[in-house]
This record gives sequence, C-alpha cells and structure tokens, in this order.
Amino acid sequence: MGALRDEHHNGWLMPSGSYPAAAYEESWEGEETLPSVQTGPSKIVSLRPTGFEAARTVGEHIRAAVPVVMDLTEMDDAEAKRMVDFASGLIFGTRGGIERIARRVFLLTPADVEVTVIDRPLDESGFYNQS
Repeated sequence: MGALRDEHHNGWLMPSGSYPAAAYEESWEGEETLPSVQTGPSKIVSLRPTGFEAARTVGEHIRAAVPVVMDLTEMDDAEAKRMVDFASGLIFGTRGGIERIARRVFLLTPADVEVTVIDRPLDESGFYNQS
C-alpha cells in the first residue's frame, strides 16, 4: 500500500483524528507486568554561578544523573575557566558529555543522556533558515 500524499502538507496527508480505533474490553496478557518506559531525564537543572563554590552543586547533580545547564556569564574570566576545567574533569570521570550551547553556557549531561545537536544555518535576518 502506498503512502497518502497531497500538496498542502509537504506532500503527506495529516491525520484528522476521525479514524475508527479498536477498543478492547479485556486487558492483554502480561499487560500488568510491563515495565514503565523512561524516555529521558525527569528534570534538568539550570545554574548561573557567580563563583567557584557552585562547583560542588554541579558535581552533585551530575553524579545524581541530572543534566545541568551551566551559565558562566556572571563569572569573571579566571573563575569561569576554572569552572570549565572542573566540569571537564567531572564529565570525563563520569563518562558524561559536555556541549557548548552559547558563549559561556554549557550543557553537562550524565552518561545515560544522549544529546543531538542540529546545526542549521541562519538566514540574513538572524533566524534559522526553515527551508
């Protein structure tokens, strides 16, 4: 069976929600024993430290498998470099990940979190090119 296409929705028909759906009176065999599916972290912490004393808080969150957005814009250059060095060692030691998401802003992730970076070129107005 071929895919349904039209010209108004990038070539694909959009679901209308009016399709009949099967309804079952009885539960499926083994349904009660299915584990819940965790799709990702339940929270992300955002920190804007003003000094290196926040390093412990960053470390505790990463060790607890909580991703951290670390915004170093309020720190002077020497303290910010020290914090990045600490975060790099922390991430290496925990097999996590570090991603620069803006100038002096970093996303630190524990080992079980995957980050997908999608780079799209900006158009002349400063917005992402949607084409």
